[in-house]
Amino acid sequence: SAMTRRAYFGVGFAILVLLALGDLAYTKPDHVSLAGRRASGEAATARAIKPLRFQGFTALHDRRLAPGAVPGIPPVDIEHLLIGPPGVFLLDSKNWLGGPKPQMIGTDLWVGLDNREAMLKRLGVEAQNLTTALGSTLPRGVKVEPVLVIHAKDLRPTPRFLDGVTILLPDQFPSVFGKMRQVMTATQAAKLAETLDRVLPARTGDRPVNR
Repeated sequence: SAMTRRAYFGVGFAILVLLALGDLAYTKPDHVSLAGRRASGEAATARAIKPLRFQGFTALHDRRLAPGAVPGIPPVDIEHLLIGPPGVFLLDSKNWLGGPKPQMIGTDLWVGLDNREAMLKRLGVEAQNLTTALGSTLPRGVKVEPVLVIHAKDLRPTPRFLDGVTILLPDQFPSVFGKMRQVMTATQAAKLAETLDRVLPARTGDRPVNR
């Protein structure tokens, strides 16, 4: 106002500045929104896992196979590791309740126009690396199986087995895992969970739950 000698110019400029600041305050960067969805999906998966403890399962959350823990094996970030009579399962969560719709087209998983084949293969490789790293810790014939848990309004047909990965919705946990062939007793599964709890450190200090 002082520079232009027009009061309305100063008032208008101030309003524009306030609107810009308000837009910055209420607009979340894409990476922040993505991180929030990821955290929400992991928490929802952890809740869905809880009833499985009555079927002899133990879940370890937020763990990691550290770099250099096993020569030649890259680090593996573990959202959820599920141990029970049917075996050991590496669970990865995807929160697709918002944004492009996930759907099965033929033998592929798509999210909008994005084919997620590479993501499924990566999850399969991580499960293989974890199996190799754990080595003799696992019972004979048991390997870590990859599972993709999708949080979406609907996704058919599921459960589905694509690229070596089991794809399911969280409400399908009891029926899917309850029908699997048992490869060890509940006591053996509990002991294995205790061993894996010591072998795989928690990334955030969390301790195992659902015992």
